[in-house]
Amino acid sequence: MPVAYTIQPTYAIDDATLLETDLTTCTLLVLIGGGTFSYAVLAPATRKFLALKSYSYQPKTLAVADLEMIEHIFDADKLLFTAFKEVLLAFESADNTLVPEALFRSQLKKDYLHLAHQEKIQEAVLADNLPDLGIVNVFATDKDILGFLRKEFASDRVVHAHSALLKAYQTDQDIFFSDGVVFIEIHAQQFTMTIYTAGNLLMQQQFIYRSGLDIVYYIVNSLRQLELSEQQAKIRLGGALTQDSQVYQELYRFLPRLDWVQKPEGFQYIPRMNDIPAHHFHNLYALALCV
Repeated sequence: MPVAYTIQPTYAIDDATLLETDLTTCTLLVLIGGGTFSYAVLAPATRKFLALKSYSYQPKTLAVADLEMIEHIFDADKLLFTAFKEVLLAFESADNTLVPEALFRSQLKKDYLHLAHQEKIQEAVLADNLPDLGIVNVFATDKDILGFLRKEFASDRVVHAHSALLKAYQTDQDIFFSDGVVFIEIHAQQFTMTIYTAGNLLMQQQFIYRSGLDIVYYIVNSLRQLELSEQQAKIRLGGALTQDSQVYQELYRFLPRLDWVQKPEGFQYIPRMNDIPAHHFHNLYALALCV
C-alpha cells in the first residue's frame, strides 16, 4: 500500500495583495535544496514580493527519494499550477565549480566540474555565465528532478543558487573592504562561504558542518590561507539563524565583526516579510536578481 504524506509548509507568507494581483503577470522563483523546496512570487512591474512559501522534508524511508517528496508538494500546493508569466528554477547543490570566463569552453563543462566533484549517474550539468564577475558557474543537479520541474513549469530558466548569491553580494559595499568580508549562507548541516577583499572575489565553497565551531574553523582556516585575519574581516550571516542559537553563539565567541546580511535592495516586500529577520530567505530573494 502506498504511503500517504501530509506536506505542510514550514513558512507561508502572503497577504491580500496576492489575491488582488493577476498572477499571470508575475514571476515564480523556485529554490530546491537538500530536503527543502521554497518559492517566492514576484510582481516584476512593481518589483514587489507578494508571497513566500517554504517546505522542509525528510524522506521517511530510503526508498522515498527527493523527487517523490517534491511530487507530494505539488499535490498539496495548487498555487504551483498557476500560469505564471515566468518561472526561474534554482538549485542549491554542492556540486559546482567556478571557471574563469576566458578559459571556459561549453563542450568541456563536464570536465571542469569533474575535476572538483565526482561524476554522478543521474546528473545534468549546466552553466551560469556571470560576465560582471568574469566567471562561469558550472554545476550539476539531479536529472530526474530537473526534468520533472521543467515539465511541470514549462520553463527552461535554470540557475545555481550560488550564482544568485554572488549577484546579491556584488551590490554590497562591504566587498570593497580591504581586510576582507566573509558571507556565510547557513542551512541545516551545510553552509556556503564566499570571501571578497578590495572588490575581488577570492573564493566560494560549500561545506558540511555539525556545530558552529566547525563553521568557525573553516572561516579562520580560509582567511589565514588568504593572509587575512578573522579578527579584522567582516563576517555577514544569512539563513534561518537566530541570535540566541547555539551556532550563532559559537561564532560570536571567536569572530568579533559578526553581522547579518540584508534583503536585496531595490525591491518591495509585503509587511509580513518585513516582520521576519532580514537575513532569513536571503538566498531566495536573491533569485530576483537573476530574472
